[in-house]
Amino acid sequence: MEKEKSADTTGRILPFKQDGEYYFQCGLKAYQKRDLHKAKKMFERAVLFEPDEPAFHCQLASTLAELGEFQESNNCLQHVLEYVDGEMAECYFFMANNYAHLGMFKEAEQHAILYMKHEPNGEFFDDSQELLDLIYFETGRPAEQLTEEEELIASHEKARHSIETGNMKEAKVQLKEIIEKHPNFWAAYNNLALTYFYENKYEKALQILEDVLAKNPGNLNALCNMAIFYHHLGQNEKCKKITEALKVIHPIHPEQRYKLGSTFGILGEHTYANRWLVSVKKFQMNYSPAFFHLIAVSYYAIGNVDLAIKYWRKVEEMDPEGVVAPFYLKQAMIGMLTVTGLDYQYRLPPVSNVRKKKPGFFVRLNQIKKALEKNKLTHLILLRGNTNKEAVSLLEAFCSKREEHPFLKEMAANLLLEMEPGRTVVVKNKHEENIYHTVSSIFTKGFDIIDLLKEKEAIIDDEMTFLWLEVMNRAKLEPELLKNEKGMAAALDYLSRKRKQGATQREIAERYGVSVAVLSSRLKKIKKLLEMTD
Repeated sequence: MEKEKSADTTGRILPFKQDGEYYFQCGLKAYQKRDLHKAKKMFERAVLFEPDEPAFHCQLASTLAELGEFQESNNCLQHVLEYVDGEMAECYFFMANNYAHLGMFKEAEQHAILYMKHEPNGEFFDDSQELLDLIYFETGRPAEQLTEEEELIASHEKARHSIETGNMKEAKVQLKEIIEKHPNFWAAYNNLALTYFYENKYEKALQILEDVLAKNPGNLNALCNMAIFYHHLGQNEKCKKITEALKVIHPIHPEQRYKLGSTFGILGEHTYANRWLVSVKKFQMNYSPAFFHLIAVSYYAIGNVDLAIKYWRKVEEMDPEGVVAPFYLKQAMIGMLTVTGLDYQYRLPPVSNVRKKKPGFFVRLNQIKKALEKNKLTHLILLRGNTNKEAVSLLEAFCSKREEHPFLKEMAANLLLEMEPGRTVVVKNKHEENIYHTVSSIFTKGFDIIDLLKEKEAIIDDEMTFLWLEVMNRAKLEPELLKNEKGMAAALDYLSRKRKQGATQREIAERYGVSVAVLSSRLKKIKKLLEMTD
């Protein structure tokens, strides 16, 4: 019995924690013993376990550099800046050293300058200056201050980083400073337009692009961004016009080809997207997982599944800890992927892009199920006139959900009655059921106001639909609010534009063919309704 007990005790498996920190500490011990190959292996495992820990990546990069694998070290550092922690400016310093070892002095100089720009009081500032002095000595160039061109590049990179990290306020300040100093630096204008667009200030964004094209006709980035903006805003005719113009452009520079290809992808022009993205491969450039992902998406979209899978496997090799390629590979191999413009980003797609039991559901229909109430309202409005069977089924289901807002269900019921006159729609509320047989006069006028706003190219966003919703709710008690549909549409448009970038009453009144007096009277009613002040 005693033997059995002893055997049982010694046969137990004692668990120990093998996570990123465990392998990182193993790597440090090997590194300190100068067993660099073992250290590299341990650090790679640490990164695999915890890909979001920047210190693990940086230690791996340092070990790779000591092994003479300078380009691999830089790839690791670039990955940190792009996907892990864009604030780790010391990565620029380490990359500068690696480039210097490779004899790539221009790149070394650029990255040393980037570090000094980001960290003027940083730990490696003096070391960066010494590196620059060494570069100038090796190349025979005199040590000097940043050239104007170098300052411009560094400043623009800083602004782009602010956009990527979501700091639009800071980005706008940085870009406006660049524009003031360099009024013909069009890239700054294009990125400034993006900041306004991300803040939902659509007309301001479009105005900036229009100014660029007025001063620099044919600016490709401005044209691409404008097409994307119009696409996002549902202004299909304007988007189509620019898209057709882009189809006859044949840029030579690889960056412009890349921009054109990714733009066509977002716009759903997958054949053109594939043509231009594949053409970029001919040029000598640093390929990234994101670049090959875009090529894979474009191949899948045009029906070449085998090549799509080939490129996603390549992405998997380049980014072994990434989640994007494995997801797309799985969906592509079982035929459960529906490509939209949203897939032309190096990230997991929205759930609605993956087919469910009912393949082919519109992205907008799925958004209605999940969005906040104000977003539901926006998407319901945009569904008007869509007689697709799936749209009808979804609206019917929407009306039967007791937890949904009563007004939204009433609106969905009226949309159904517009689509199929003569039918009966049952709306289920928490404690009762309401039956609708005809479209109400209130909603008829409300929908006509929406049509007027679309016709005059107003932006139908969440803010606009919120204003419309408040007016509609009040109109049930005061139907006279809607007696002049043009006047009410003009008032809603004016309020929405004024909040975003400014507008005059005279401009809006002329646009809608009403007098300033009529517009002013409707504004007073809405302001009183919302208790607004100038």
